[in-house]
Amino acid sequence: MNSKVDTANRESHRWIVFGTIGLVYFFVYFHRVSTSVIVDDLIDAFRTHATALGLMSSMYFYLYALEQPLVGYLTDRLGPRRLVACSSILAAAGCFLFGLAPTIVWASVGRALIGIGVGGVYVPALKSLALWFSAREFGGMLGLLMSLGNLGAVIATTPLAWAAALWGWRPTFHLIGVITLALALGTLFGTRDHPDSRPAKRYESAAGGASSGGTGSAIRQTLASWNFWLCALLFFSVVGTFLTLQGLWATPFLMSALGTERILASKLNMLIPIGVIIGSPLIGWVGSRTRMDQYGILIGIVAGLAIAWAALVFLHRPLGAAGLGAVLLGMGGLAGGFFSILWSIVKEATRPAILGLAMGLMNPAPFLGVAAFQVVTGAILDRAGEAQGIYRLAGFEQAFTVCLVANLVALVLSFLLRRRALPAGSAIDGD
Repeated sequence: MNSKVDTANRESHRWIVFGTIGLVYFFVYFHRVSTSVIVDDLIDAFRTHATALGLMSSMYFYLYALEQPLVGYLTDRLGPRRLVACSSILAAAGCFLFGLAPTIVWASVGRALIGIGVGGVYVPALKSLALWFSAREFGGMLGLLMSLGNLGAVIATTPLAWAAALWGWRPTFHLIGVITLALALGTLFGTRDHPDSRPAKRYESAAGGASSGGTGSAIRQTLASWNFWLCALLFFSVVGTFLTLQGLWATPFLMSALGTERILASKLNMLIPIGVIIGSPLIGWVGSRTRMDQYGILIGIVAGLAIAWAALVFLHRPLGAAGLGAVLLGMGGLAGGFFSILWSIVKEATRPAILGLAMGLMNPAPFLGVAAFQVVTGAILDRAGEAQGIYRLAGFEQAFTVCLVANLVALVLSFLLRRRALPAGSAIDGD
């Protein structure tokens, strides 16, 4: 009887865990793009220039990427609940400091604290979902998590601009800090870790020895796996090119290709996160709930993205606004599904005891990909030059050809990953 009650309690509590972490993750994406709509307010408040503002905003990304291996290690040692709560408290402190900042330097420190804080959410969230939900449910739940994150990115556009205009940007960030702090306390006192989270001593034993030796051995085994590097390169290529398009070049490309104004182009660009919101849970659910081969789904997704890049390069004129909008919506859906399926593969191929560590070591790959492809495509566009204040269409064709080639390479890598597929628990953390 007690076992039945315990099972029922776990069944209900996992939804509390998902709901709480999902709300926290909403603000991870929110902060990722939040400064873009208050740029003019920040320039007026700090009497600064675009370069300093860009450096301030970039603090989020640099620190987020650098801390991921440590976040993975702490996820296994402390458990997801404690790490998400402590990270959210740091993010809340960053919000308060950002809202109070008297100078751009203090604003940068606040932005850095936000980056460190929200950077400690995604990996423990992945491990928490992997433990609380079965293999058949994981892909769909991860997709729902990605949808909540992208919804946060949508709210950080027009709704945030409206709030900043109504209340001012400083009170708005104070309010966000209060909400973030409340979510941190809710995570800490309102949820519990799964019994198999393996903190502290159990982690050391499972990792293979004493604290430093066991951790070092686990890191070496993970980094020595070819499958780890195949997955990391897939994240680097596919996510790097996709986020370069979504976060940087989609709007100016549409303006150049369609000869339209920024407002219409930005509306078409909004189809990308809408696609992610739809595609992440849908493809994740299909991959987890059906008997379809996840590696086969992954290959199909990467092939679809390569076709979409080819359409942007070669067919942008005949497609027109409606056709390009459909391509961007499809790219968002496929990219969202890519996250769900590839992380499901990583989860199934890694021992639970070091799952956080493996995910933390892999999670910098997409951010490094964004950094690399933004630099390369930007250089190509600069070389092509501008016409009437907009980058030339020929420059976008050349830059997107690089992205197309990267996705074709990723397609080859996805076939190699399928050929090297090993039993669960052996593919990522050792061959």
